[in-house]
Amino acid sequence: MSRTVTASKFVGTVSLGLLTGLSYTLSTTTLPPLLALPSATPAHSTFRHLRTLTSRHQVLLSTLSVSSLVMAYLLSPPRLRHPYLLWTSLAVSLGWGGDFYSKVKGKVSRKKAGGDGRRNKKAAREGSWTEDEEWIADEGNVNGEAVREGMEAWRVKQGVKAAVWGFGWALAVVGLWGDAA
Repeated sequence: MSRTVTASKFVGTVSLGLLTGLSYTLSTTTLPPLLALPSATPAHSTFRHLRTLTSRHQVLLSTLSVSSLVMAYLLSPPRLRHPYLLWTSLAVSLGWGGDFYSKVKGKVSRKKAGGDGRRNKKAAREGSWTEDEEWIADEGNVNGEAVREGMEAWRVKQGVKAAVWGFGWALAVVGLWGDAA
């Protein structure tokens, strides 16, 4: 049982470190060159692809991290159930809190406005942007300013996630160090 708990703590901490590194790298290294592309169309298609891949990897790593850390907490003997495992899991969950809040908020605001959750033509003409929508200004064209604003907002969001997950990772490392002492 002890090896299972130790392995779960290790896997949870390493996956949280990878998750932190992924978000940090996106916000500091990957997005700035995309913002410098000369045309909105390739920036838009590249950014859509990047968002999809990032979301998949972040969900995978955060699920692995939370499940490993919670499993380590639950499998530990009562004397050795350290609360840092739960606090670290909470930090990983808080990193996703903004995404869930914005999705719920967006659905509620569309329902209040009388919409059914689909894009209307006026919003499409204006090039408005939300997480799951396109930046379409005219038939097939993309609005470069809306693309830039969307990328900047996503960059800030990734930076905040990196900070929250980095705090959780530091907490996990200090907790593991305390377990070994």
